[in-house]
Amino acid sequence: MTHIKIGTRPSRLAVRQAEMVAERLADSGIDSSIHKFNSLGDTEQTVPLFRSSGTGIFVEEINRRVLSGEVDVAAHSAKDLPADLPEELEAVSILPRESFNDVLVSEKPLEELPPGSRIGTSSLRRIKELLMVRPDLVVENIRGNIETRIHKYRDGRYDGIILAEAGISRLGMDVRYYRLGTETFMPAANQGIIAIVGISGSSALSAVKKLENRDAQFAMEIEREAMRKLKLGCSMPAGIICARSGASWTLRVRLYSLKTREYRDYASTVKNQQDAREFASQIWTRIPREFGYGRNEPQ
Repeated sequence: MTHIKIGTRPSRLAVRQAEMVAERLADSGIDSSIHKFNSLGDTEQTVPLFRSSGTGIFVEEINRRVLSGEVDVAAHSAKDLPADLPEELEAVSILPRESFNDVLVSEKPLEELPPGSRIGTSSLRRIKELLMVRPDLVVENIRGNIETRIHKYRDGRYDGIILAEAGISRLGMDVRYYRLGTETFMPAANQGIIAIVGISGSSALSAVKKLENRDAQFAMEIEREAMRKLKLGCSMPAGIICARSGASWTLRVRLYSLKTREYRDYASTVKNQQDAREFASQIWTRIPREFGYGRNEPQ
């Protein structure tokens, strides 16, 4: 494989992430080019993400270009990938995971915001987390890429907005923000990971897999396995994080009720995907019925 065509969305962050992939490939002597395509998530900007129909609204169109052969691989924010990809496709991470924390972009930290302050987010998980600690704040929908959201904030439409720290870091944005701890704001599965999606067994993906970052790949696979077994879509109010502590890895899962402000936390050490599957199966039997997640046996 002498040249790899990388597909991505046209947003500045998506392109920067594709450039980071291209730079990593170049370091290993692999030439590449970046090709931009709009996704449904780019063209539909009014509906809150958790009310959007289907899953993978930011990735399906780009992945379709991979399947058609128009590009060799796609570069995505891994947290945008649905739990189940088409069986021909496979996800690989070749870059270290960056911060998986959420942040509050604001002039004041969360605890100092006056009651009634307007906070912008389109994530049901973040809404649940925010109202758990500050029920006196007002949550308002916000859509658009990271620069658009920050512009709306600076325009005075919001008193603060919640974003992923990794995106701000990758773009080098000059904005005041406060990191939100995972005890309160447990991140979305795969937050901070860049995924490369390609056709299993293709020469392009085979070349990419040789550059795999083992820690990022392990965390991505474990968190995606938990998502799949728990039947969680990208917009569900769930936090999932697999992090190393010394020589061991701990998988933490937080599930918020779809009907109330309750939540449940679960944690277990894991060594492989089988451990994650078994742990997720145990969680499934312990989710309160009133949470509204359904109680069919996980696949």
